[in-house]
This record gives sequence, C-alpha cells and structure tokens, in this order.
Amino acid sequence: MSGSNPVPLPPVEPSGAARAASKPKWLVPVIAGGAAVVVLAAGGIGGYLYWNHNQLTAASGECATSYDKAVKAQGKLTEYLKSDALKTAIAVKDSEVRDAKTVGTLASTVKTASNTKTDIPGCPSGNLKGIRAVTARLDKTADVYAKTVSEVRGKAEAVNASKLDRTIDDATKVLDDSNGRVEDDKVRAALENAIKSKDGKAISDAVKAVNDSIRAKTDADARAEKEEQAAENTAQAQTDNSGSYTGDTTGGHTGYTGGGYTQPQGGNGGYTYTPQQPTGNGGGYAPAPQPAPQPTPQPPQGNNVGGSGGDDGWDTCFIGDTSGKPGVQVPCN
Repeated sequence: MSGSNPVPLPPVEPSGAARAASKPKWLVPVIAGGAAVVVLAAGGIGGYLYWNHNQLTAASGECATSYDKAVKAQGKLTEYLKSDALKTAIAVKDSEVRDAKTVGTLASTVKTASNTKTDIPGCPSGNLKGIRAVTARLDKTADVYAKTVSEVRGKAEAVNASKLDRTIDDATKVLDDSNGRVEDDKVRAALENAIKSKDGKAISDAVKAVNDSIRAKTDADARAEKEEQAAENTAQAQTDNSGSYTGDTTGGHTGYTGGGYTQPQGGNGGYTYTPQQPTGNGGGYAPAPQPAPQPTPQPPQGNNVGGSGGDDGWDTCFIGDTSGKPGVQVPCN
C-alpha cells in the first residue's frame, strides 16, 4: 500500500488546563457577575418581605389605638347623656331662665345625640391598605363622638347660665323691694354679697332668708296694729260709759207720791204744806223744788152740820198734789 493515502487520527480532547488556557480573557468576569446578580436578587426579596412585615405591624398598632379611642369617645357620650348634670339642665323650665330658647335647643340636641348610632369597625389584618382605611374611619368616629359630647355639654351650660341670669334678676328685685320691710337688715346685706358672687345656691339661700324676715316683720306689724286697735276700742268704751247715767238698781227715779197742805186742828189756823219724801232704795235723783201751789179757798167755817171746822168737833184737812188739782177734804184725825 505504498502509494495509498494515510488514515487521519481522531482529535485529542484537550485537558482542563488546556481548555482554561484556551478560553478568552473576558469570559471570566462575566460569569462572576452573573452569580452576583443572582445573590442580589435573593437578598432584595427578603428585604422587601421584612419591610412589608414591619409596615403591617405598625399599621395594625395604629389601628388598634384608633379603635380604643373611638370606643372611649362613644362611652363618654353615653355616660354624659345619663349624667345627673345633664338631667338637671334638661329639667329646667322656660320660666326659670332669662332666654327660653336655650331650653328648646338643649332638648333638640340631646334627642339627636341619643338617636345617633355609629358603628365601630374592627381592625383587619394582612392588608396594609385595608388596615389604614379602617384606622382613618375609626379616627373620624372618635372625633364625631367627642364633638357630640362637647356640643351637648355646651347647650346644657347655656341653659344653666341663663338660669343663673334669671336668678340674679329675681334676687335683685327682691333686694330692692325689701328695703325697710325686713326685721333684720343683715339678711339684705347677705343677699347683696351673694348676688355679686354669682353663686346660685348662695343666692337662693339668701333670698329665702330675706323673704322669711319680711314675713316675720309683717306678722309683727299686724299683731302690733291689732293690739293698738284693741286699746283704742277699750279707751273709747270707757269714754262712752263715763258720760252716761247709772241710776238705782231698780231703774228710773222715784218722784213725789203725794203731799199737799194740811189744815191744823182747830179750824182757825192757816194751811201748812208738807212735801212728800221720795221713796225707794236710795237711788234716783230728786227733782228741783216746784213752787208751792196756792191753797184753794174754802167755804167759811161755821156750826152748820156737815161744815168744816166749827165747834162741832170736826176738823177737816185738804190733801192735794203738785198738779194743781183741787184738794180732797178728809178728817184731819
């Protein structure tokens, strides 16, 4: 086979060192850089997850704080609507305040606040956007409750202030009208000081003391006037009695029952007037002496039978009274 072509041998695989020596110089940095990119990508994902976790934790804490704030604000409104202070203000009447509009405004505000019902949502989890949205809603709810409490309290204070104004007005009138009408003027001084202090309780107590003092003086004046009138009546009665006549216990007076002229025995003498003495129990009065009546002329004395006087032993007397009628002839013995 001396003239035939030789058979070619297969290529020999170069060794690792030979391959490394045969590679271009620029390929080595590129490979190293790719590995770094892979490492950096893995580190970025972990950092984002860590940051996101922290954000969720912080947002959840803020939401919880807002929730507690809203619950407390709701509780304060409920508590104030049931408070004695508000009940006292609501009980005030139009006639007790200077401005009656304050009473109506308070009643309307309380009614609206009592009917207002705002739900308080719970805080979500796992969603940063949702957590923040609920937090904002809770903050707004808390503000609404706090504003409502302030509004109701303000209307109640307006009623109380108007009531105090009316109390001061009335107390000032009592102070002016009571001048000179109280038993002790110290109560008026106390009322004046209470008005200056604008203390409703002190003013009410001072007004009561002034009214009590006015009533006491009025009663005392009435008693004194009654006693004075009784004394005047007694004095008048005594004056009237001193000018009247009080006679005998048997009443009236005893006048003359008779009397007249008596002719002495013998028939030749004159007539003798003998007045009759009053009779009775010593009472009455004696009338003034009346002029003695003139004797009635008698027939001449003689011895005729049946005649007056004479020697026949008959002595006659005439008895008459002060009326002037003719005397009656009777035997003298």
